[in-house]
Amino acid sequence: MNKSFGFVGRETVLEELGGFYSERRHVLVVGPAGIGKTALLQHVKQTCPMLLCEEASGLQSICDYLERQLGWTDDELDLIERKNRLLAALERRRQPVIFDQVRAVPPRVARFIGHLTDRIPVWIAGRSDSRKDIGHVWEHLYKFARIEIPPLAKSETSALVENAVAQGTIQPDARRYTAQLHRISRGVPRVLEELLTELAARKYKMDTSFGWDLLKLDRHIRELAQRRTDLSRAQTKNKTQ
Repeated sequence: MNKSFGFVGRETVLEELGGFYSERRHVLVVGPAGIGKTALLQHVKQTCPMLLCEEASGLQSICDYLERQLGWTDDELDLIERKNRLLAALERRRQPVIFDQVRAVPPRVARFIGHLTDRIPVWIAGRSDSRKDIGHVWEHLYKFARIEIPPLAKSETSALVENAVAQGTIQPDARRYTAQLHRISRGVPRVLEELLTELAARKYKMDTSFGWDLLKLDRHIRELAQRRTDLSRAQTKNKTQ
């Protein structure tokens, strides 16, 4: 698939993010799963030096992620000493820090992020900015500029389908089903890319109702399996807390 898949129609968002970076603002990026938050942040990171923390469920994991990017090796410091050393180093470095896939932030992590916002720009990406979903970091969100990543418009879905056809990755008759692809994907780039990958791999005969029904059925089966996986993970996490 096209490497720039997630950036069709995202020029305005990228420009806004670049402006916030220049202004050294705190930024909150929200949007449902698969909308392209991580891809957008990684794209910005290519030209705007930032540190990226992909796991913010605990102070230990935050220290592990950021220390590795700073080139630090394990030593005998306890967690509090590591946290204080990290805060001081990040303040000296002055680079913004991104916390990706943020959900249900516990109080200890929220306090760390709050201390960090007093020193350097902090970016947070999550599915929602509601207190129930994002956790205790909610009390700090008044400091943040909020950007909600919108779903793709139908014209943007069409452009992606055309690009996939031009690359030879899907059959040309898929153009006739752009409206259906857009409806099923709901404009979510990850879902649309999965659908186009299905078309490329399975080679459905799109001029038959059976081929189209099979594609929809496969999609529904995968969505159900993902929901079960998410539920199982949530139950396991609740048991360990």
